[in-house]
Amino acid sequence: MKKAIIIFVISVLVASHNYINSQDVTLKETIDSINVMLKSNPYIDSFNEISFFYSVDITPENVLVVEMTFDGPFKWVYKAKISDLDTSPKKDPCRESPGTLCWTCKHEASEKAGSCVQAEMILTDGGSTKENSSSICVSFSSRGICNELNRKFQFLFSKIMNENRK
Repeated sequence: MKKAIIIFVISVLVASHNYINSQDVTLKETIDSINVMLKSNPYIDSFNEISFFYSVDITPENVLVVEMTFDGPFKWVYKAKISDLDTSPKKDPCRESPGTLCWTCKHEASEKAGSCVQAEMILTDGGSTKENSSSICVSFSSRGICNELNRKFQFLFSKIMNENRK
């Protein structure tokens, strides 16, 4: 009888450990999936004939990191705590701007949006410049991926915010 109880307890522990790991994999897989879509659909400035590549990551401190690179002398890195951003679902965000998804800093009813985003321009020669911003965005060529990207970001933000409530 004791062996059966011990085996049952071990089985429950292993199952719960696998469940927790699968949750982490889901977030990582979502980030990877977003990055694959962004990499294969760079934002194209056709006037200047430049392609801008965006990538995203989430730090262990739940900071959204967006990197914008191109074949030029600098890159931009934007960082904001997800809890400081208004990530609530918007009604049809792809209709107004089908090639960009943005999230603004939260603000109180009596205040304008804050500057919760740190934007850093990093020069290839090693220098950098930092400034604050009230929004963080990803841009891409509008080849019908906006709605799918939006769903993936909403899933990602929802999972992170739900984990913070526990």
